[in-house]
Amino acid sequence: MITPRRTRLLRVPSLAALRATLTEMVGGLDPVSAADTFVIVPTRAAGEQLRRSIEGRLLGADRRAAFAWPMVGPRADWYRELCERAAAPLDVLGAFDREVILGRLARQTASGGLAPPFAIRPGLVAEMLMLYDYIRRQDRLVDDFDRNLRAELEPSVDTDRGAARLVEQTAFLTASFAGYEAHLQAHGLLDEHAARQRLVAGTPSRPLRHAVVTVADRVADADGLWPVDFTLLSTLPGLERVDVVATESMLAAGLLERMHAALPEIEEVRHTAAGGYEAPVLVTPAGDALVHPSRDREEELADAARRIKRAVRAADAPLLHRHALVVRRPLPYLYLARAVFGSAGVPFEALDTLPLAAEPFAAALDLVLDAVSSDFSRDALTALLRSPHFRFEDEGAELDAESIDALDRSLADVRYLGGQDRLARTSAEWSSATDPSTREERRRQRAAPAARVATRMASELSPLASPAPVVAQLATVQGFLERYHREVPDADALARGVRVRRAVLGALGALGRAYARHDPDATASGLELSSAIRRWLGAQTFAARTGASGLRVLDAQAARFADLDDVQLMGLVEGEWPEPARRSIFYPASLLALLEPTPAATDPNRRDSDRMAAARAEFFDLLHLAGRRVRVSAFALESDAVVEPSPLIDELGAAGLARQEAPPQGRIAVFADEALLMEPPEVGALPPAVVDWVHLRAANASNRPHAGQAGPWTMARVSVSRVDRYLKCPFQFFASEVLRLEEEPRDEDAPPPWERGRFLHALFETFFREWQDRGYRTITADRVPEARDLLSEVAERALATLSAGEAALERLRLFGSATGAGIIDRVLAMEAERPDPVERRLIEYELDDPFEFRTPDGGTRALRLRAKIDRVDLLGGGAFRVIDYKSKTVPDPRRSVQLQVYTSAVGQQLARQGLRDARPSEAFYLSMEGEPPIRALRPARGESLDDVLRAAEGRMVEALDDIAAGCFPVRPALRSLCGFCPFDPVCRKAYDEDDGGE
Repeated sequence: MITPRRTRLLRVPSLAALRATLTEMVGGLDPVSAADTFVIVPTRAAGEQLRRSIEGRLLGADRRAAFAWPMVGPRADWYRELCERAAAPLDVLGAFDREVILGRLARQTASGGLAPPFAIRPGLVAEMLMLYDYIRRQDRLVDDFDRNLRAELEPSVDTDRGAARLVEQTAFLTASFAGYEAHLQAHGLLDEHAARQRLVAGTPSRPLRHAVVTVADRVADADGLWPVDFTLLSTLPGLERVDVVATESMLAAGLLERMHAALPEIEEVRHTAAGGYEAPVLVTPAGDALVHPSRDREEELADAARRIKRAVRAADAPLLHRHALVVRRPLPYLYLARAVFGSAGVPFEALDTLPLAAEPFAAALDLVLDAVSSDFSRDALTALLRSPHFRFEDEGAELDAESIDALDRSLADVRYLGGQDRLARTSAEWSSATDPSTREERRRQRAAPAARVATRMASELSPLASPAPVVAQLATVQGFLERYHREVPDADALARGVRVRRAVLGALGALGRAYARHDPDATASGLELSSAIRRWLGAQTFAARTGASGLRVLDAQAARFADLDDVQLMGLVEGEWPEPARRSIFYPASLLALLEPTPAATDPNRRDSDRMAAARAEFFDLLHLAGRRVRVSAFALESDAVVEPSPLIDELGAAGLARQEAPPQGRIAVFADEALLMEPPEVGALPPAVVDWVHLRAANASNRPHAGQAGPWTMARVSVSRVDRYLKCPFQFFASEVLRLEEEPRDEDAPPPWERGRFLHALFETFFREWQDRGYRTITADRVPEARDLLSEVAERALATLSAGEAALERLRLFGSATGAGIIDRVLAMEAERPDPVERRLIEYELDDPFEFRTPDGGTRALRLRAKIDRVDLLGGGAFRVIDYKSKTVPDPRRSVQLQVYTSAVGQQLARQGLRDARPSEAFYLSMEGEPPIRALRPARGESLDDVLRAAEGRMVEALDDIAAGCFPVRPALRSLCGFCPFDPVCRKAYDEDDGGE
């Protein structure tokens, strides 16, 4: 028996009238009637805004002490309340249970011979479930779905391969859906649709007597009611009164016709709530434009912060909680709002349901899954160990950052590319080592605790790497998270962190229970499990409050229920205003329209036009939302891609709003960087620590301490290679030598350049010693074959010490191929081409004495130099040449001093050793693989080689003085070097350029 009920459509002129109408309704409720009244809103955030609006009106203007509050929530909460009020409370399956059940039955259908034209993956099972819900929420059965689509597709099967594929797909989906329904019925399980049938057929223990609908249907509202929901409103036992509240603009856009079709007995009432309404003023930028432009979302928020801050200073702003930024897609704005408004000192708040996967602890779960899917690679392991969300201990002490950094670099040094067994062997080797003597051994000793922890983690997570029951896999992940999670000391962060952690663990637990209950034999590998968990968490939402009380950041649905004075509609770009309708991945919209019980079923274009009309009506309502002022803004770039403005902008001219041009804004500092860049800096709103820094900088402006002056510093010993690094860029020297920063380690399958260089140096040192031991000196053209045989013999002995893969690669480089000469031919060709006979080769020639170097002012300075030169050739007549080997890239002698200083020092040392007239004949770099193969010191016209050496000595002395004085400006020899600098993340070159640096 259907309960007699009164169904009314309350037509209101505006959103302000809608809120006033709802306030009047709620204010007239007594405690008994309020307990049986449910107000259906689009989202929970919308319900919170409605609560604030009603409380502000009833407890403020009406001066009430209290009132009876009804139940308020979205469609899902309404269904949950109805199920709890049933004669016997209905236990409805959760999303995880339904997906597991449908996934198992879909695989059974496929294995039974009715295979789908796609692979059954967890993501596609979720899409299948969405399609099933769409069919049932249109008040259709699975048989209706099969009959309608087959009737449309089968006539084209013989001539259209796409239609044949869709018929095959329809048969599979129909069988899977039918099996799903049969399974629920056989096991006494309920989903939303079966529960709805029970609600209509039974008598509730506590009937819901009054439903207030504030949302439209699904055509006009993505969070609206489905056709089956309107049927439920008409047939639900015990429901005595249904009130649908809608604005005139929305009704005029087609909702009125659809309401009469969905609720034939509905009674129209033009409702005039208490309180007047005045249209807001549309504030426009200067000129003819109606929309305030910005470069991107961040600048759009920054412009809003500037405007609000200026208005506050001018005492022309409403209370911040009466001011709102209305967005269509909240998530990207919420990510930016904390930084932008925090820097501007503008308090704000946002109430929304965010993706659980966007929460930090949920993102930390990705690190665990990445470690498994990457086979415990170096990057994945160290990222997991560094995560602030976990606490790892070794021998009772928490793992420190130094040990993790050492592990990162040591694993890169040993070329660890992953693998649990390799990690365990490496950890055992490092833990057993004693008395380290080299830098690498000392680093490995520091890395040993982190290596032991990483090995233990890999052992605990290793079951995830192989196919295993999903229940056990999920238990492994859940156990790891519970065992190693870190408590957050901050009270606010702790409360939110605990909620997020419980939500993540709750989702994993619910998923595990769903598999244990409905598909215990399901298996998955680590990679499959990782992608599935990410998708499942991505589908979960987390209700959270962002920021403190103040400016409101609202989505368009929640904004409709907020009492506001000043509104800015943000992000008016195509693809967001209006938001595109979600499409099924299985069928085009024209086919699914056959299931809709509306005129759109026979006219798909009507459906799209209805949606666009509803979007315009919603936009019109939002333009009239504010009590005083409204602004509209848009941005031009999204992730550096150009975006087009929304077509709704064309509706601004027809909105009927009076316009007011925004007044010119004075130049005031809103953000910290703006305050610092002003002359003089405006420090009033800056934190105390920043103010102290500004005063210190101003007091020392004469010697510019901020432009690279770090104070006196002593180099432990003179190193020409370090001086070259200083000349390359003083700041790079500062980062490397003074701050002792290390370059980021990289995973290398091949030996690093320094290791290859060491191999080649040792090879040629051995060759030339053996060549000289045989009594040979110069390698002339006729002796090249003999030298090549000896060098090949030495090379084979060296290659035998390498692994098979590395030896094959080095052999190709040394001996060359049919397409190019190798390193051996290059070196021998250089030897044969030198005209001067070699009397003696000094291999690995050492310098370790004080030497006199000429200064720019004409004097000299004694500096102790310690170095090892690859090769010095003693030539006839007391001449010598200096050769420095390079693996590939060679320095430019015009910007370096290493070769010149070595040449000067060699001349002095040879003179001390009795060669009084020793003079340099030439000096050059020999590149083993680069081009050109030889780069020599070449004096300019009118200069001698000694002039070149003198100039380089002066540059070295000047550089050493600057180093001692602590002068480390950002001054690269070539600006192009900045693109390859390993210390670019810590470089302040932008500030130096602002200060006039090079």
